Amino acid sequence: MSEEATVSSSSGPAPGRLILTTLAFLFSFLSLAWLLLPAAPTRAASSAGTGTIRGHLVNGTHNKAPVAGQSVTLQMAQDGSARDLTTLKTDSQGAFLFTGLATSSTLKYAVYTRYQGAQYVSDLVDLSKQAVQQIELTVYDATSNSANLAVVQATILVHEPDASKGTFTVSEIYFFQNVGQTTYVGSLNASQGRPNALLFSLPQGARNVTLAQGFNGVEAVQVAGGFASDAAVPPGETQFSFSFEVPYQSSSYDFAYTFFYPTVQLSVLTPPALQASSGALPSKGLMTANSHPYLLLQNQNFRSGDQVHIKMQGLPLGSGQSQNSGLLLVPTWVWLIGGVLVMLVIIVLSSLFYNLFQRRREARRQGRQHAQKRSSSTRPEAAAPHARSKNEAESSEQERLLHQLLELDKAFEAGQLKKAEYTEERARIKERLRVLMSLEQEKERRSGAKERQAVESSRSSSHAKRRPEKS
Repeated sequence: MSEEATVSSSSGPAPGRLILTTLAFLFSFLSLAWLLLPAAPTRAASSAGTGTIRGHLVNGTHNKAPVAGQSVTLQMAQDGSARDLTTLKTDSQGAFLFTGLATSSTLKYAVYTRYQGAQYVSDLVDLSKQAVQQIELTVYDATSNSANLAVVQATILVHEPDASKGTFTVSEIYFFQNVGQTTYVGSLNASQGRPNALLFSLPQGARNVTLAQGFNGVEAVQVAGGFASDAAVPPGETQFSFSFEVPYQSSSYDFAYTFFYPTVQLSVLTPPALQASSGALPSKGLMTANSHPYLLLQNQNFRSGDQVHIKMQGLPLGSGQSQNSGLLLVPTWVWLIGGVLVMLVIIVLSSLFYNLFQRRREARRQGRQHAQKRSSSTRPEAAAPHARSKNEAESSEQERLLHQLLELDKAFEAGQLKKAEYTEERARIKERLRVLMSLEQEKERRSGAKERQAVESSRSSSHAKRRPEKS
């Protein structure tokens, strides 16, 4: 028995032990293979299913003629993200077919293509309720002529200002209408000046422009008065939206808006506290948007090239901002300073004329006093009071006329008199002064002659009295 055991043990393992060894080897191999294999994708996202999307690609510019040999791509969207699944070319009839698609209710599909510089996307397809669906994707010939474009509705929404930053945010929404049968496709090439592309207006100083609906996969560049985008506008209605930030330095702001396309209606919504107003946009009162009250300014039928201004008052200011609008302060201060300077010039000129008049008056008074003293010795004392009263009357008349002349000059400088009236009245007063001065000069001449005669008579009398004494 011991020999059999020895032979048996030398000839190989027992059958039960061999089976256990084989099973252990297979388990180790499968475990290693499991670790080395990559993780399988989720069934909902990529596993084959029963869904089918079939369709045709047609050209709307040419009465929906089939487009053959054009690449179309199937895209799948799930949980807010999207990715391309597969791309194929249309057959001679413009047909395409996508099969084996998952039909989960969390999945949505779309077919898109890029034709003559514009991208065209189908509506979203849900295969969860109908596993096989038919679609038609329409493309159009491209054009660079924007004559068929118009804005049906443009809305400008001004949000509450941020005083700490000194900015306010603006959101704009556009509904373009292409009334032609070709797709407008612009170009950002600026070699010939402003690019021939889709244009949008921006106020001066706008920054941090964020493109939203309608701008997916396109580019934009800054141009004078706004920005340009190579986004396409196919026939029918197309929506665009974007937002930007506007800095301000004072409590008022002039929001300028330029129309690049004919616009059926423009609506501007501002917070009531900003006291917005515009000569071109009548106020339509308060309305509610996004559960907030806004003042609505609105008007219709604007032409390309028109411009409107929206004046906003009461912007909140931070500690480093001015309390007034610099644009308004400059003209106000200029006029104020100019008015003060004009008043100073008038005062200085009036003072000079008055001082000159006073000096001439004093000189004439001293001359008359000197003449009266010289002639007092040759005229009887009884005639002196009458002469003085007559001279004083004439002097008073001269002063009155000089005063009238000064007042006349002031009235003309202030714009109270026309030039013809001023010239005629001034000539009349000057003529009167000339007559009075001529009379005064004639009297002085006669008075001088009388003085000389009196002096000569006095000398002759003295000489006659001295002659007898010598004899």
